Amino acid sequence: MSFQPHVVLEWLAYAIGGSMYWRTRNLAAQPPEASRRLAIAAGAVGGALLGAKLLYMLDYWSALQGASMSAWVAGKTVIGGLLGGVLGVEVAKLNVGWTRSTGDAFVWPVLIGLALARLGCQLSGAEDLTYGIPTTLPWGWDYGDGIARHPTAVYEIGGLALIALLVRRGPPRAAEGDRFRFFMVLYLLLRLALDFLKPPHGQPIAGMLVPDMRAGLSAMQWACIAGLVYYAGAIRRWFGRDEARHG
Repeated sequence: MSFQPHVVLEWLAYAIGGSMYWRTRNLAAQPPEASRRLAIAAGAVGGALLGAKLLYMLDYWSALQGASMSAWVAGKTVIGGLLGGVLGVEVAKLNVGWTRSTGDAFVWPVLIGLALARLGCQLSGAEDLTYGIPTTLPWGWDYGDGIARHPTAVYEIGGLALIALLVRRGPPRAAEGDRFRFFMVLYLLLRLALDFLKPPHGQPIAGMLVPDMRAGLSAMQWACIAGLVYYAGAIRRWFGRDEARHG
């Protein structure tokens, strides 16, 4: 079996992210609040796992027809995981009667985990389907088919570094939970843009699964748009015009 940096770094990302979240929220203290926080964390994990798998299947639906069972169960998507995790948290909060925002505690674990996972993607070649379309730029990366391609995982790491700086500063008119909302908006915008540099928006690598195109966009990009619509209220609050002054 060949060494897969993606697998190692992904599990390292899970371990670091989980440890950071646990320490930030101090989940082991102050029952029964601790049990409710554990339920919310479980909702996040369950929703993320389900969302990551469902969006992967939707994105590659045509390519997966007739494929082996391993192709169906192996893939997952970050965007699906994040949006599914948000939904899972909201459902869990309703079930346990939690009314406060919980998202801010997830920001730094998710950011660091994503950066580590994308480093693994870049080092693992084309198998994880994160490679870019052909480019003539001098930093084009050969993923094994002899064609220089956009190193989209590297671009994403750079984008995550910029997002970290912006999130640390925070959005204007910030309220509780806005740091996570701000992260989500920025990351959804990043992925919406970056995915134009990936198949199906250009030549894929032969033998690799290719996402479907729906009205000019992949399902991943449509999911990004749906997420931005979900956060539209927060965006208007941050960047909308101040109410007119009376006087």
